Amino acid sequence: MAYSNQELQQFVAEYGPSVYRLALAQLRNKEDAEDTYQDVFLRLIRSQPEFQNQTHQRAWFLRVTVNCCKDTLKKASRRDLPLDHQEPQADTPPENLALELALAELSDQQRALIHLHYYEGFKTEEIASILQMNPSTVRSGLKRARKKLKDFMEGEEDRDV
Repeated sequence: MAYSNQELQQFVAEYGPSVYRLALAQLRNKEDAEDTYQDVFLRLIRSQPEFQNQTHQRAWFLRVTVNCCKDTLKKASRRDLPLDHQEPQADTPPENLALELALAELSDQQRALIHLHYYEGFKTEEIASILQMNPSTVRSGLKRARKKLKDFMEGEEDRDV
């Protein structure tokens, strides 16, 4: 059974912003994030998944987004072309600029963990399910990412003095 236009519009309205934010956090490039956004919703139309509940629905969208981001990164590495990284916008407040620079220092996986936990509000068990990881791996990955962010931000403060 195909989704109606109304159902598709509902999915886009409800999950579109999260899909785009996660793709942008992973790929750090507006154009690639937009392509991934489209790919996620094309996969929805093609696969027509049946969702058990709202939590399953949200997890499906974020899992597919992570997979599409991985595909984009693999394609870029196969062609030996670096992804263009998004430059911070001119109106970005200085404290956000430092955070953006710090986040750029994280690995793709660490960025995904930070994004899902702090921006999307998922608990470690939910993140483990979305990323198909062990919950203890998620917790240790978050701990390492937080330490790396802290070290980077403290280094930025030292450079400002």
